[in-house]
Amino acid sequence: MPPKKPRYTGESMTITSPFADLAAKLNPTQSTTDPTTSQPPAAAAAPINSTPAAPKAPALPKVKSTRIERAHRGGKTVTVVSFHNAPTEAALNAWLNMAKKTLGIGGSIEGENVVLQGDQTKRIDRCR
Repeated sequence: MPPKKPRYTGESMTITSPFADLAAKLNPTQSTTDPTTSQPPAAAAAPINSTPAAPKAPALPKVKSTRIERAHRGGKTVTVVSFHNAPTEAALNAWLNMAKKTLGIGGSIEGENVVLQGDQTKRIDRCR
């Protein structure tokens, strides 16, 4: 049986943070606080192009038409969405992810079309 923890006797207890020495460990040449102001030092100015720019999100393609299909799908209804000008795979993925989150449905990409589960022809306007 492990020994019991000592009870608090009212003495001054020092509470330390597990992150207190983190800044000193990461950059030992720089002190973690300025003794005159008791505040952390100002962050050094980062070079202008120190990190590469995040990749630009592809433009969402324009919806050309929507249609309902049941053939070869076991009687399940799906909505097939086609687009203008044959969008790239990245643009199709971006549109599909946005539609799935907005409508709360499943879907996939088949060729140059997006297939959404169920009859979504009236709701698809939210994704245009």
